[in-house]
Amino acid sequence: MAIVESRMSFLEPWAGKKDGPYVRIKAEESFPRTNFINQEHSVLVRDARLKKGEFNLDTNGFAFHCCKPFDAQVIDAIRKRDNGLVEEIYYPEIIDVVKQKTGANKVIVFDHTYRKRDPRLATTDNPNGREQPATVVHCDQSTLGAIGRIKRHAGEDADRLLQGRAQIINVWRPLNGPVENWALAVMDYQSIRYSEIYPTSIYKERFEIQGQTVSVNHSADQKWYYLNRQTPDEATFIKIWDNKDGVAEMCPHCAFENPEAATDAQCRESIEVRCLVFYNSSEMSYK
Repeated sequence: MAIVESRMSFLEPWAGKKDGPYVRIKAEESFPRTNFINQEHSVLVRDARLKKGEFNLDTNGFAFHCCKPFDAQVIDAIRKRDNGLVEEIYYPEIIDVVKQKTGANKVIVFDHTYRKRDPRLATTDNPNGREQPATVVHCDQSTLGAIGRIKRHAGEDADRLLQGRAQIINVWRPLNGPVENWALAVMDYQSIRYSEIYPTSIYKERFEIQGQTVSVNHSADQKWYYLNRQTPDEATFIKIWDNKDGVAEMCPHCAFENPEAATDAQCRESIEVRCLVFYNSSEMSYK
């Protein structure tokens, strides 16, 4: 199995600190924007292609899935940021794919992000809302954040749906390919410790909580994978949250620079669709 050595940003060591990490959308002098920094670490990322069918959401927190090719109209709508058209013609396709992959009986798509690497910019620069590949190791939602999302987007059915199995799963696909650089890396849940996971609050004002994500401390024991030369008809399923005991709860993930990529490699483009996923009480396993 081919291995690439790259660098990723992780939350600074946090054990023993009194408060949890946070980000504040509107900063004031007495209420700073954040209380942490990220630190780069060298990471080994393994090519999953030769055993891509062996990974599953319950054990590893991620899985790969073959999809039908993108419709040209979908790609055009994504690139033009015509969100209404994306919701109309692409969301139903993702809902069907998630149900097929997981056996879920109800899926609600609540958001998506289009990303494209711009080599003229630093990897952390996102002017005018343009999204670069995410280079900080993270998971999108903590338990608090996930329940908040479900209550926001499932409406009056939220409490009932939360009585059964509930998840958040992201479906990530490149729009062009094969991906040569800035591929998506996913961490095997079996290789992370609870002591390395830190819910990170997002405040709208001083103490008005907007949501909560997850930051991660680095460990040399963590195992990372990516799908080498991933194509647009290959999706990566990323588990963000799960309320079932005894399974992978989440999947930290991050884009990474491949030092072996050609200098003129095409700029990676991708779409990540975020889904609330629900099961009947008797549906407690994946395909």
